[in-house]
Amino acid sequence: MNHTEAVDQFAVEKYLLGELSPETREAFEEHYFGCEECALDLRAAAVFITQSRKELARPALAAVAEPKPTRKLFSFPSLLQPAFAVPVMAAMLLVIGFQNIVTVPHLRQEAAVASQPQILPSVTLVDGQSRGEEIRTITAKAHEAFLLAVDVPADNRFSKYLCSLYSPSGKKVWELQIASSQAADTVPIQVPTDSTESGENTLLVQGISSDGNTVPVDLVKYRFLLQIR
Repeated sequence: MNHTEAVDQFAVEKYLLGELSPETREAFEEHYFGCEECALDLRAAAVFITQSRKELARPALAAVAEPKPTRKLFSFPSLLQPAFAVPVMAAMLLVIGFQNIVTVPHLRQEAAVASQPQILPSVTLVDGQSRGEEIRTITAKAHEAFLLAVDVPADNRFSKYLCSLYSPSGKKVWELQIASSQAADTVPIQVPTDSTESGENTLLVQGISSDGNTVPVDLVKYRFLLQIR
Protein backbone atom coordinates (compact mmCIF):
# COMPACT_ATOMS: atom_id res chain seq x y z
CA MET A 1 0.00 0.00 0.00
CA ASN A 2 1.33 3.45 -0.94
CA HIS A 3 0.37 6.82 0.54
CA THR A 4 -2.16 7.67 -2.20
CA GLU A 5 -3.98 4.37 -1.66
CA ALA A 6 -3.99 4.91 2.11
CA VAL A 7 -5.60 8.35 1.69
CA ASP A 8 -8.13 7.21 -0.93
CA GLN A 9 -9.23 4.27 1.24
CA PHE A 10 -9.42 6.35 4.46
CA ALA A 11 -7.03 3.78 5.92
CA VAL A 12 -6.19 5.80 9.04
CA GLU A 13 -9.83 6.16 10.10
CA LYS A 14 -10.76 2.56 9.23
CA TYR A 15 -7.65 1.25 11.00
CA LEU A 16 -8.59 2.96 14.27
CA LEU A 17 -12.21 1.82 13.93
CA GLY A 18 -11.17 -1.78 13.21
CA GLU A 19 -12.89 -1.79 9.80
CA LEU A 20 -9.93 -2.99 7.70
CA SER A 21 -9.66 -6.56 6.49
CA PRO A 22 -6.69 -8.52 7.88
CA GLU A 23 -4.83 -8.23 4.56
CA THR A 24 -5.46 -4.48 4.22
CA ARG A 25 -4.61 -3.91 7.89
CA GLU A 26 -1.27 -5.67 7.44
CA ALA A 27 -0.51 -3.68 4.27
CA PHE A 28 -1.34 -0.39 6.02
CA GLU A 29 0.82 -1.26 9.04
CA GLU A 30 3.76 -1.93 6.73
CA HIS A 31 3.12 1.43 5.05
CA TYR A 32 2.72 3.75 8.06
CA PHE A 33 5.92 2.51 9.70
CA GLY A 34 7.75 4.32 6.91
CA CYS A 35 5.27 7.14 6.22
CA GLU A 36 5.69 10.15 8.49
CA GLU A 37 2.44 11.77 7.29
CA CYS A 38 0.28 8.69 7.96
CA ALA A 39 1.97 8.15 11.32
CA LEU A 40 1.16 11.76 12.26
CA ASP A 41 -2.47 11.41 11.08
CA LEU A 42 -2.81 8.18 13.04
CA ARG A 43 -1.46 9.77 16.21
CA ALA A 44 -3.72 12.83 15.92
CA ALA A 45 -6.81 10.71 15.17
CA ALA A 46 -6.07 8.44 18.14
CA VAL A 47 -5.85 11.47 20.44
CA PHE A 48 -9.15 12.81 19.05
CA ILE A 49 -10.92 9.48 19.61
CA THR A 50 -9.56 9.23 23.16
CA GLN A 51 -10.72 12.75 24.04
CA SER A 52 -14.11 12.16 22.42
CA ARG A 53 -14.67 9.00 24.42
CA LYS A 54 -13.81 10.80 27.63
CA GLU A 55 -16.24 13.61 26.79
CA LEU A 56 -19.06 11.24 25.83
CA ALA A 57 -18.55 9.33 29.07
CA ARG A 58 -19.50 12.39 31.10
CA PRO A 59 -22.98 12.29 32.70
CA ALA A 60 -25.57 13.73 30.35
CA LEU A 61 -27.31 16.93 31.32
CA ALA A 62 -30.80 16.23 32.57
CA ALA A 63 -33.73 18.11 31.14
CA VAL A 64 -36.13 19.10 33.92
CA ALA A 65 -39.68 19.97 32.92
CA GLU A 66 -42.85 20.45 34.90
CA PRO A 67 -45.22 17.51 34.48
CA LYS A 68 -48.16 18.41 32.27
CA PRO A 69 -50.97 15.93 31.94
CA THR A 70 -51.67 15.63 28.25
CA ARG A 71 -52.44 13.04 25.64
CA LYS A 72 -50.92 14.93 22.74
CA LEU A 73 -48.20 13.26 20.76
CA PHE A 74 -44.65 14.59 20.93
CA SER A 75 -44.19 17.38 18.44
CA PHE A 76 -41.19 19.26 17.09
CA PRO A 77 -42.22 22.65 18.61
CA SER A 78 -41.76 21.10 22.04
CA LEU A 79 -38.03 21.04 21.30
CA LEU A 80 -38.13 24.84 21.40
CA GLN A 81 -39.56 24.98 24.90
CA PRO A 82 -37.10 26.32 27.51
CA ALA A 83 -37.30 23.18 29.63
CA PHE A 84 -35.81 21.15 26.76
CA ALA A 85 -33.97 23.72 24.68
CA VAL A 86 -31.82 25.19 27.46
CA PRO A 87 -30.16 21.91 28.52
CA VAL A 88 -29.67 20.89 24.88
CA MET A 89 -28.07 24.23 24.00
CA ALA A 90 -25.89 23.98 27.08
CA ALA A 91 -24.73 20.53 26.01
CA MET A 92 -23.99 21.78 22.50
CA LEU A 93 -22.02 24.72 23.85
CA LEU A 94 -20.14 22.38 26.14
CA VAL A 95 -19.09 20.18 23.21
CA ILE A 96 -18.13 23.18 21.05
CA GLY A 97 -16.22 24.76 23.91
CA PHE A 98 -14.45 21.49 24.62
CA GLN A 99 -13.37 21.26 20.98
CA ASN A 100 -12.13 24.85 20.83
CA ILE A 101 -10.47 24.99 24.23
CA VAL A 102 -9.20 21.44 24.74
CA THR A 103 -9.36 19.14 21.73
CA VAL A 104 -8.13 21.38 18.90
CA PRO A 105 -5.21 22.98 20.83
CA HIS A 106 -4.28 19.56 22.16
CA LEU A 107 -4.24 18.08 18.65
CA ARG A 108 -2.16 20.99 17.39
CA GLN A 109 0.29 20.50 20.23
CA GLU A 110 0.47 16.75 19.54
CA ALA A 111 1.06 17.40 15.84
CA ALA A 112 3.77 19.96 16.57
CA VAL A 113 5.56 17.62 18.94
CA ALA A 114 5.29 14.67 16.55
CA SER A 115 6.83 16.70 13.71
CA GLN A 116 9.95 17.53 15.73
CA PRO A 117 12.91 15.20 16.37
CA GLN A 118 12.59 13.56 19.77
CA ILE A 119 14.63 11.29 21.99
CA LEU A 120 12.18 8.77 23.39
CA PRO A 121 12.90 6.55 26.37
CA SER A 122 13.40 3.00 25.18
CA VAL A 123 13.92 -0.54 26.37
CA THR A 124 15.43 -3.39 24.39
CA LEU A 125 13.60 -6.70 24.53
CA VAL A 126 16.10 -9.08 22.98
CA ASP A 127 16.29 -12.84 23.28
CA GLY A 128 18.26 -13.77 26.38
CA GLN A 129 17.99 -10.34 28.01
CA SER A 130 14.36 -10.09 29.08
CA ARG A 131 13.10 -13.67 29.33
CA GLY A 132 14.97 -14.75 32.43
CA GLU A 133 15.10 -13.32 35.91
CA GLU A 134 16.34 -9.94 34.73
CA ILE A 135 13.58 -7.40 34.12
CA ARG A 136 14.41 -4.28 32.16
CA THR A 137 13.11 -0.99 33.57
CA ILE A 138 11.94 2.01 31.55
CA THR A 139 10.81 5.40 32.84
CA ALA A 140 8.45 7.46 30.66
CA LYS A 141 6.47 10.66 31.07
CA ALA A 142 2.68 10.58 31.32
CA HIS A 143 0.80 11.24 28.04
CA GLU A 144 3.97 10.67 26.02
CA ALA A 145 5.46 7.64 24.30
CA PHE A 146 8.33 5.22 24.67
CA LEU A 147 9.98 2.67 22.39
CA LEU A 148 10.11 -1.10 22.65
CA ALA A 149 12.95 -2.57 20.59
CA VAL A 150 11.66 -6.12 20.12
CA ASP A 151 13.59 -9.14 18.92
CA VAL A 152 11.15 -11.38 17.00
CA PRO A 153 12.35 -15.00 16.70
CA ALA A 154 11.96 -15.34 12.92
CA ASP A 155 10.97 -18.76 11.59
CA ASN A 156 10.12 -19.88 8.05
CA ARG A 157 6.99 -21.60 9.37
CA PHE A 158 5.35 -18.23 9.97
CA SER A 159 4.12 -15.66 7.45
CA LYS A 160 3.65 -12.97 10.09
CA TYR A 161 3.87 -12.38 13.81
CA LEU A 162 1.62 -10.99 16.52
CA CYS A 163 2.84 -8.86 19.43
CA SER A 164 0.39 -8.50 22.34
CA LEU A 165 0.97 -6.29 25.37
CA TYR A 166 -0.47 -7.36 28.73
CA SER A 167 -0.80 -5.00 31.69
CA PRO A 168 0.39 -5.88 35.22
CA SER A 169 -3.16 -7.11 35.94
CA GLY A 170 -2.97 -9.55 33.00
CA LYS A 171 -5.34 -7.61 30.73
CA LYS A 172 -4.50 -7.44 27.03
CA VAL A 173 -3.89 -3.77 26.24
CA TRP A 174 -3.24 -3.97 22.51
CA GLU A 175 -1.90 -6.21 19.76
CA LEU A 176 0.14 -5.46 16.65
CA GLN A 177 0.85 -7.60 13.59
CA ILE A 178 4.38 -7.67 12.20
CA ALA A 179 5.22 -8.81 8.68
CA SER A 180 7.85 -11.49 8.22
CA SER A 181 10.05 -8.99 6.35
CA GLN A 182 10.03 -6.66 9.35
CA ALA A 183 11.02 -9.49 11.71
CA ALA A 184 14.40 -9.79 10.01
CA ASP A 185 15.65 -6.93 12.20
CA THR A 186 14.88 -5.68 15.69
CA VAL A 187 11.39 -4.14 15.48
CA PRO A 188 10.88 -0.68 17.06
CA ILE A 189 7.37 -0.25 18.48
CA GLN A 190 6.26 3.20 19.66
CA VAL A 191 3.94 2.82 22.64
CA PRO A 192 1.84 5.70 24.10
CA THR A 193 1.82 5.72 27.89
CA ASP A 194 -1.93 6.40 27.79
CA SER A 195 -2.44 2.81 26.66
CA THR A 196 -0.25 1.23 29.34
CA GLU A 197 0.01 0.93 33.12
CA SER A 198 2.87 1.31 35.54
CA GLY A 199 4.27 -1.96 36.80
CA GLU A 200 5.50 -5.21 35.28
CA ASN A 201 4.16 -5.47 31.72
CA THR A 202 4.47 -8.51 29.45
CA LEU A 203 4.90 -8.55 25.68
CA LEU A 204 3.88 -11.86 24.08
CA VAL A 205 5.29 -12.61 20.63
CA GLN A 206 3.41 -15.24 18.60
CA GLY A 207 3.88 -16.68 15.14
CA ILE A 208 1.03 -17.00 12.63
CA SER A 209 1.46 -20.00 10.35
CA SER A 210 1.47 -19.68 6.58
CA ASP A 211 -0.30 -23.04 6.14
CA GLY A 212 -3.74 -21.66 7.00
CA ASN A 213 -3.67 -22.51 10.70
CA THR A 214 -5.21 -19.47 12.40
CA VAL A 215 -4.09 -20.43 15.94
CA PRO A 216 -1.02 -18.33 16.84
CA VAL A 217 1.99 -20.15 18.26
CA ASP A 218 3.60 -18.70 21.38
CA LEU A 219 7.25 -17.90 20.70
CA VAL A 220 8.54 -15.73 23.53
CA LYS A 221 7.35 -13.60 26.45
CA TYR A 222 9.24 -10.44 27.30
CA ARG A 223 8.81 -8.70 30.64
CA PHE A 224 9.68 -5.09 31.45
CA LEU A 225 9.01 -2.75 34.35
CA LEU A 226 7.31 0.49 33.32
CA GLN A 227 7.45 3.58 35.52
CA ILE A 228 5.21 6.48 34.44
CA ARG A 229 5.90 9.90 35.92
